[in-house]
Amino acid sequence: MTDALDKQGLTTLARRLAAATKSGAAEWQVREPDVYTWEADDGSVSVASRDRDGEPPFELVVYNPSQERVDEVGSALLDDDEPAPWNDALAALYRAARRSALRADDIIEALIGGLAASADDDAPEQERSFLRLTRRYSGEAEEAQ
Repeated sequence: MTDALDKQGLTTLARRLAAATKSGAAEWQVREPDVYTWEADDGSVSVASRDRDGEPPFELVVYNPSQERVDEVGSALLDDDEPAPWNDALAALYRAARRSALRADDIIEALIGGLAASADDDAPEQERSFLRLTRRYSGEAEEAQ
């Protein structure tokens, strides 16, 4: 198998895992800071921020069921400092895996549920601005005249 085919397979894996994670079909665990792991019967995958700072470069590592490293791909620059075609897939997977492992959506929903609903919840987002207040006060001033 050529290096290009290796990268293509790992890129496909990253994209499918990101989609499965976003749909809730794949759940990730925190292995260590900025390293997230997904496990299946046939092996596991980790995705990490290589510098452990939550920022690129990212790396994806595939393990067999015995936890032996079998393949990997990392963010890279190619000739002429062009980003590698798999960089975006790794970044998307890292973000999705992090949200899953840290249970971000559950926390956000719990926080929203813990707050009292207000009348502004029904207003469109653009209406929740300082301009809305200005329009309201302008309308009250016109009614008073």
